[in-house]
Amino acid sequence: MIIHGRSRAKAKLQQLAASSRLNIEVALTENANHTKSLAQSSEGFDLVISCGGDGTNNHVVNGLMNITPELRPALGFIPSGSGNDFARVYPSGPLDQIIKRCENKTFNRLDLIELEHNARKNYVLNMTTCGIGAEIANTVNARKFKMPGAFNYYTAIVAWLAKYKASKLEIHFNNETIQSETFMAAIGNGSYAGNGLGLNPQSPADDGLMGITLIGSVSVIDFLKYQSTLKRCDYIKDPRVFYHKSAEIKITVCKGTLPIETDGEFFARLNAGESLTAKILPSALLCV
Repeated sequence: MIIHGRSRAKAKLQQLAASSRLNIEVALTENANHTKSLAQSSEGFDLVISCGGDGTNNHVVNGLMNITPELRPALGFIPSGSGNDFARVYPSGPLDQIIKRCENKTFNRLDLIELEHNARKNYVLNMTTCGIGAEIANTVNARKFKMPGAFNYYTAIVAWLAKYKASKLEIHFNNETIQSETFMAAIGNGSYAGNGLGLNPQSPADDGLMGITLIGSVSVIDFLKYQSTLKRCDYIKDPRVFYHKSAEIKITVCKGTLPIETDGEFFARLNAGESLTAKILPSALLCV
């Protein structure tokens, strides 16, 4: 069990592991690199259980992907973070069920998204957002553990909607090229981000495609208007919102800068002329 070192549930999770009929090795994370290193050192284990939020899952997955596929452990999740968006559509259940399913080899295979920018690769389990979503994630992370999670997300969303300036992007996928000022491009393996906002209702985690949602210039009023629709993970009927699916996408910044986050963790900031590519890796992870 890899447990986020600052999780409020860490004592409960440690007690849960100690009371198991199996000898479960428990590790508390110190930072993102430590989390990735712990996962990378799990070669030969049957199962790794990620105990945290979407960011913890991201670092665990990036560590596991450095292990040869034949020696890579299966992955389970016990959500104990602030957003837990991936767990909304892909729960693993309580610890005893996770262990039983692993023993019975009752697994599914999940897709991953592989991002590449300037020869740097990163794997995304849930969702990556380009634009305002990355600025929101950056603000949320800076204030994490200082205020309630839902309030942190909500106030960050409203603040950035009031001041964000969209960049002009060239977006290429499915043999189609779009040029527009884009507030956000949400590229999803999962459906939710931002503490329960269903940005990608078209995106199951195991269909071999990415959900791509493109959003034009919107305001605080628009967010309030469509908040209930987002919470239901339903399609927004608005000419500024476009839903697509693809196995690959390339985004190039034509004007301005473009911040990018992966599973709620800041990844990069692109300048004019720079590009990001994303592609789906079908059935990349064995999961409970």
